[in-house]
Amino acid sequence: MKKTAQQYLNSEAHGYLMESKACKLLLKDFERIRAKLRRHIEKEAAEREAEFEAAVQYCSEADIQEAYGWEFITEQQYEHYLELFRQGRKALDEHSPTVTELALSILNRIFQDIDRDCRQYAFEALSPEEQLAQRKRAEESQEAWKQYIADLKEKMRSAAEAE
Repeated sequence: MKKTAQQYLNSEAHGYLMESKACKLLLKDFERIRAKLRRHIEKEAAEREAEFEAAVQYCSEADIQEAYGWEFITEQQYEHYLELFRQGRKALDEHSPTVTELALSILNRIFQDIDRDCRQYAFEALSPEEQLAQRKRAEESQEAWKQYIADLKEKMRSAAEAE
């Protein structure tokens, strides 16, 4: 988008540009928070993996019960290890979402909404001619993408028939 003096003479366009800049500022901070949440989720996954490894070191449920009886593990660990031992890798792969995972999911939805608003504000700040040109470019891009997908499907069909 060209930034000309004309854009700033139009007070409505200036308002849209300011809204767009405000959204970009928020998105920058949200991206930092998203990265922090992703790191925390990776840390939680590593902790779950470590717990799983600890649980599968026991040969049987009786070994887990014996470790609990000798107070090598707490009651909470005992119950968790039994669950992990019984369910195996499935317990790790199909765990219920953590608070951090839910927070990231919520933040991602907010991020998408603000990003969409940011693009809309920037578009609204354009002159009608520039908006028309943008729409035309978007339509051309979409048609090129559809053609690309159709070409890929055709190549896949040809390869499948050749086999």
